[in-house]
Amino acid sequence: MSIEMYVFQTGAIAFALLLLMRRNHVLLSYQVMAWFIGVVGVAWIYGLQDQLGFYSNDQIIYAEVVSRLLQESWPTSVAWWINEAKAPFTLAALPLSLMGVNEVLALKTVSLISLLALSQSLLSRTESRTFLKQLQVLFLTGCGLIGSLYSVLALRETMMMFLVYKFATARSVAMRLVALIFLYSLRPHLAAVVAIAEFLVWVWQWFTEHRRLGAFEAPVLLIAGTVVGDYLYSWAFQRRTRSVTPAFWDWGITEITRIASNYVGLQFLTNDESKLRLSVSELLLLRLVLSETILIPTGMIVAMLFFGHRLRKRHQFTLLAFSMYVSIVTNTDFNSFRQNIPLMPLMGLMLIELLESRRSRMSDDNYSSTHHSDLALATVPRGT
Repeated sequence: MSIEMYVFQTGAIAFALLLLMRRNHVLLSYQVMAWFIGVVGVAWIYGLQDQLGFYSNDQIIYAEVVSRLLQESWPTSVAWWINEAKAPFTLAALPLSLMGVNEVLALKTVSLISLLALSQSLLSRTESRTFLKQLQVLFLTGCGLIGSLYSVLALRETMMMFLVYKFATARSVAMRLVALIFLYSLRPHLAAVVAIAEFLVWVWQWFTEHRRLGAFEAPVLLIAGTVVGDYLYSWAFQRRTRSVTPAFWDWGITEITRIASNYVGLQFLTNDESKLRLSVSELLLLRLVLSETILIPTGMIVAMLFFGHRLRKRHQFTLLAFSMYVSIVTNTDFNSFRQNIPLMPLMGLMLIELLESRRSRMSDDNYSSTHHSDLALATVPRGT
């Protein structure tokens, strides 16, 4: 396929989505336009083949899966479908590919549609009416610069963001089960974490039914999630290697620092420099450009410590899932903000809701104070 045809197909897809989005929030249209510019720019600069090496060469794997499904008989190996196919992501791109759309572009379209679906749901849930409020919601939930970056890549991150969000917020049991199954196909250990976090939240709510921990609740949940996460990793490692390595055997300041770095979005500072694709200065610059990677986790932690006296069930789930997941990931060579991206919508939503709850309480307090003052003045006898 020529670059001109690729650009034409990108424009046709963007135009079709703009037509579909014309009655939705205007920011969704901006996301589509940003996607068009990004997709065309990456292809024009790197070429149709070399663009798969831009940012992550995982894109090569997914493009090859789609090509294989198009050209060959479908594999019958269950292990292949579970471990390699990433079926929810690659199969979603298949209809467009069958229509003649470039395989890579079809995958990037799936990434964009996942982002649009997530953004629409978040804006509706937060009842964002003004443009600035909508922009704030998307920025603080990872659907701004981060979401736009991953929507122009043939990667599964935006789909995982949407699936984790649906699992945590959907009321339908069937919808949550489907989200969990799809999530397992895309990243098994993430699916295991959110399922276990859901169970632990149920246990926690039963345990604290007649107890209130107040400001201590959030730190206790974070510590509990970290401990459970390390036990899960040790159990899985023992099964895989048939070793008897106990949990926490290598814990020290290095391990604690690696975990803590995830709560401020600076994982690369605690990683081995030989395993970094970019220099520390380049990664710092990237963090400044993608500032959500720092603001979302840091903001959640700060809001949780100062305003998290009465956490909702979903907030408890978010803290347990994130702390468990971080505890697992820091035991591997894949400790990066990219690993945490699927949980960022929930983290950002928690931050927004805690801040809104704080503003509401302050507004109620001010109203109550003003009302009592007016009442007192009204009862003062005339002439005094």
